[in-house]
Amino acid sequence: MKDHGPEQRMRFVIELGRALHQCGASSQRIETHLTNVTRMLGLEGQFLFSPTGFTCVFWLDDPFDQTIHIERVSPGDLNLGRLWMIDAMVEKLGSGQMEMDAAVEELHRLASSPPLYPPAVHGCCWALTGGAFAALLSGDWKDVIASALLSVMTFLLFMLSTRNLRLGSLLTILSPFLSGVMAQRIFSLGYSINVPFVVLSSVLVFIPGLSLTVAMSEISARQLISGSSRLVEAMMNLLLLLFGAIMGISLASWFWPAGEAVPAAWPMGAGKNWPAVILLSIALTVAFNIPWRKAIWGMIACAIAFSVSQAIGQSFGMSAGMFGGAMAVGLFSNAFARMAKAPSSVISTQGIILLVPGSTTYMVLNQWIAGTAVLPTANIGSQALMLFVALVAGLLFANALLPPRKSL
Repeated sequence: MKDHGPEQRMRFVIELGRALHQCGASSQRIETHLTNVTRMLGLEGQFLFSPTGFTCVFWLDDPFDQTIHIERVSPGDLNLGRLWMIDAMVEKLGSGQMEMDAAVEELHRLASSPPLYPPAVHGCCWALTGGAFAALLSGDWKDVIASALLSVMTFLLFMLSTRNLRLGSLLTILSPFLSGVMAQRIFSLGYSINVPFVVLSSVLVFIPGLSLTVAMSEISARQLISGSSRLVEAMMNLLLLLFGAIMGISLASWFWPAGEAVPAAWPMGAGKNWPAVILLSIALTVAFNIPWRKAIWGMIACAIAFSVSQAIGQSFGMSAGMFGGAMAVGLFSNAFARMAKAPSSVISTQGIILLVPGSTTYMVLNQWIAGTAVLPTANIGSQALMLFVALVAGLLFANALLPPRKSL
């Protein structure tokens, strides 16, 4: 490998950290990965990452002779496909298959690369996400159809927000507000849909269940700054979503009082769950920008998460099922990462997303604030807390039993 000066190596590490943050990697994984890469490049360094900024400190021999870089950034979105490609690039750099100059160019190309799938495909996957989630928890085709249609409306609003910064700042309020208006309007026409549940399904992509899980994982790993700030941000987003939904439903109820409801005439069959899981895993592949040739491993993780959590949950309760499902996904992703030399977080995230109780937290807030239950569930508040704890514990046990070889 061609010898490069310390400044070039430091600049590469900083740009690598920025790119990983944009991919949505957790602070703990980024800090560990950058520490390993820094030592690989013959430097010493320490790193402090949070959702809105990061600090990098480098030195050569004297730890008091430091180079410090501080940068403020916006929270990143999950892009697991790009994360996978960045990790492969760093692997080539470390093995001598790629020079530093080529690695810098490749990193710039990956950081600015467009999504793998066109907007039309993303819109279809938003509809699949809302419809599949509704199919998992509801037994009525009308809820599924309404959720899918309103998910498309949410996607169109999201596309508009990417071109208008002021609209983007209101997205977490405006999207559930419009979904609440439309869902209540559909109900007023005589279609017996579960209005709060349909609204929840239509804005499911905005529910920060994964952020809550990552926040609790970081707090349990003593990443207190990043975990606490991520937790506050996730809870604030939940409250904004709930406020928009309640306002939309209330306003629409005033304009369009509920008519005579038609009894549910389109019940779903008993075998609805597995098709819904498959469709949801396909939608996650597109949403996370994962190349189609690598999608099968994420689908297997989703199948493991669902099957193990259901099997254990039926015998020992939902919390035990959540723990078993999370541990099974963690073990599978770590084993896959060891064999394929890939980041385990890419596979584990796709499986964990099926387990995260973000929607349950939304239901808890809706019951506390609005006084109505989205779905008939007893002790939902304590249940949501225990599900989060069980999920984090399952991941911790998986990493202890089969530690991942790679830091991402």
